[in-house]
Amino acid sequence: MEYIKVIIVGGGVAGLAAAKTLGRDVNYVLIEAQNYLGGRILTVDAAPDLTIDLGAQYVHGDKKNTVYDICDELNILLSDDEESDDDALIVTSEGKYCKSEILDKATDLWERTRNKAEEKYDDRTTLSPISFADIVPKEFQKRLLSSSSFSKDLIQPFIDYFMKLEMTETSCLSLSDLNLIEYLAYEDLEGEYENDLKNGGYRPFINYLKSFIPNDKRIRLNCEVIRVKFMEDDRKLLVEMNYLNQQCMKTIICDHIIWTTSLGYLKENFHMIFADEPKLIQQKQNSITNIGFGTVNKVIMIYKKKFWSRHINSIVLLHTKKDLSFEISDELRQQLQIERVDSDMFKEIVNMLFHYDVLPSTDIPVLICWFVGPTAIMIENLSEKLIGQVCHEVLCNYLNIVQEKYQPVRILKSEWHSNKYIRGSYSYSSIKSTKHDRRQLQASYAPDGIRRIVFAGEATHEHYYSTVNAALETGILAANKILSIIG
Repeated sequence: MEYIKVIIVGGGVAGLAAAKTLGRDVNYVLIEAQNYLGGRILTVDAAPDLTIDLGAQYVHGDKKNTVYDICDELNILLSDDEESDDDALIVTSEGKYCKSEILDKATDLWERTRNKAEEKYDDRTTLSPISFADIVPKEFQKRLLSSSSFSKDLIQPFIDYFMKLEMTETSCLSLSDLNLIEYLAYEDLEGEYENDLKNGGYRPFINYLKSFIPNDKRIRLNCEVIRVKFMEDDRKLLVEMNYLNQQCMKTIICDHIIWTTSLGYLKENFHMIFADEPKLIQQKQNSITNIGFGTVNKVIMIYKKKFWSRHINSIVLLHTKKDLSFEISDELRQQLQIERVDSDMFKEIVNMLFHYDVLPSTDIPVLICWFVGPTAIMIENLSEKLIGQVCHEVLCNYLNIVQEKYQPVRILKSEWHSNKYIRGSYSYSSIKSTKHDRRQLQASYAPDGIRRIVFAGEATHEHYYSTVNAALETGILAANKILSIIG
């Protein structure tokens, strides 16, 4: 039976950071169930000279920030000179254009509303949890109504827009499940909130982390851990694995495990994998249940020619009509029938379309459309052709342009919830969760008084979970815990 000192489970950023920190001299292997390294960072070649990040695509913060420093050293950050002007194209259901200043004003009021909520609820940690949806949207509405900048027909559309934007930021299933007090305690990374990457995305960053792994024998792709048991007599961990490509089972004995899989994967598999460790289950089951883990998906549309101005970096749709019906193409109507998308499903998709980002890292015209909540999960069952055509035709309808004239040449979409090894995008503080849950999720398992299983990953970070930084930092921390034991 094979013996390895340390097994790292999960080949995302946390697992790769742990491997880098352990160093060449430690006898370790990195186990990854998928056929690539990166986890929720997935960079794909979408066209000649065009890469797309289907998962994480921003570097958050730029001060005292390891992820930023690595990306800066690799020269993969988009400079201010290379980015497009910071202008949004804002259009209503009737095809009326709003000045970008009105979005700036609404953004300022939204941030003021959140700041006011923080002042009011920041010290109420001992009381029962409060839902984000119960407080912030209502207060935001009051501010919009009291402002002379917004006509009545724009009030609800702006509320809907910012609620969807907040769901995108947090990945929550609904704002009713977002814990306001925990949300307000979230710590943003210092500096610029979102830094764009050059064409190539996060791929060089993942390759950089991988370069510290001495050889490919230390990496085992397509290999799923299905059972972990601590053997008291031997004081070792028994790890059973399914080698997916070889369709066979193998067992490894080890002293320590660094566990870095997504919270979504733990929610579905934790009890089964650790069935022989009731104390571990008791230690973590509440945390795994309580912390939220949602889905954000992207639909990427690649065009041959731009139909928006060069200075535009995003397109905002304000749904000022309750009836969102419009004339669709015969091709789309036929595709809807083929895939059995009824009118209610179609309306749900159309209603979710609120924001298109222009990809700034390339001269090739690319739009990224964001889906959140239940709709994000629903579109995973639809073809790229169908969902891309819906996104395209809705946009053209708003902009009052002929959709046949500017057909996308390729459509891509992410499917993070369907991925059984991830099951979503990133964690959030649900109405049930507290900081204690994240501490418990990160807590090591020491059945014999020695840390045998340590946990890492963005969901285990107490302050800026959901980010690449959180994954990197917790991976490093987990490896250092092991190093403090083995020397």
